Amino acid sequence: MKKVVLSAFALLFATAMFAQFNGSSVVQLGLLNGSDVDQTGLLNGSSVTQVGILNGSDVDQVGILNGSDVDQFGLANGSAVTQTGIANGSDVDQIGAFNGSDVDQTGFGNGSSVTQIGIANGSDVDQLGAFNGSDVDQTGLGNGSAVTQIGLGNGSDVDQIGAFNGSDVDQLGALNGSSVFQFGLANGSDVDQIGIANGSSVIQLGAFNGSSVLQVGALNGSSVTQLGLGHGSTVTQIGIGNGSSVTQSN
Repeated sequence: MKKVVLSAFALLFATAMFAQFNGSSVVQLGLLNGSDVDQTGLLNGSSVTQVGILNGSDVDQVGILNGSDVDQFGLANGSAVTQTGIANGSDVDQIGAFNGSDVDQTGFGNGSSVTQIGIANGSDVDQLGAFNGSDVDQTGLGNGSAVTQIGLGNGSDVDQIGAFNGSDVDQLGALNGSSVFQFGLANGSDVDQIGIANGSSVIQLGAFNGSSVLQVGALNGSSVTQLGLGHGSTVTQIGIGNGSSVTQSN
């Protein structure tokens, strides 16, 4: 009986060890290619590079200190990254038009970075947990970013350069922070925060940009700075001890 138990333990240990320190690299060139990567454990890494049209990448990682790197170049490509655990990181770079990125992270201390350059690209980041961070950089025309964070001490940073870009940030919890920077023409920012001691910063440079901030709770703070022509700003705060600052200059 003891040998059976020891053998089972040895098999479990070996399985756990093989789940660590794995690396996956996928390179695809062309049309309608698909990549699916699943990793469980510790310190695993995934790299996906796709060049072409209508390619798709799906990465799922469960564990600690795992990393995912997705690079897509072309038209109408899609990327999905799902990470569950602690201190995982996701990096998505897309260059082209009509590309889409979807990042879902659940846990503690996870980080997401999305960079999109081109026309009509879209980014969607969902983070559930504590001390997670999201960084979205978009350059071009008609790009859209949506960030949803639920938990404690999460941070969102969105930078958009170009025209007709849109940013939507939703945060629920306490001690969360949102930063939006937009430079160009007819960009829009929408920030909603519900909870305690959350902070929002919006900076818009250019012309005919618009900003909307809604904060519900206590001790929240909002700062809006708009430089240029024809900007619009709306700040709504409901609760106790909230503060708002709006600066507009031509």
